[in-house]
Amino acid sequence: MVGDKLGDDGEKMHEKLELWRRDPVNCVKELLGNPAFKEFISYTPERVFSDNAGKERIFDEMWTADWWWNMQVTAACQRKSMFD
Repeated sequence: MVGDKLGDDGEKMHEKLELWRRDPVNCVKELLGNPAFKEFISYTPERVFSDNAGKERIFDEMWTADWWWNMQVTAACQRKSMFD
């Protein structure tokens, strides 16, 4: 790879790179199936609150957001209607 900076000799600096690639689907399968991450991955939406009254909502992870909750409800309704 040729850069845009000049070296001490006044020539453009260059570097050989080694590129790696992987199928992103296989990467996701590996991450989701790896038992080391089991306690850090959630598949169930949660509504988390900072107070006992349930008035101060915390949004700190994807599964605590309304979008995840709505998608789970939508998917459940679609599955139910498929089997009725």
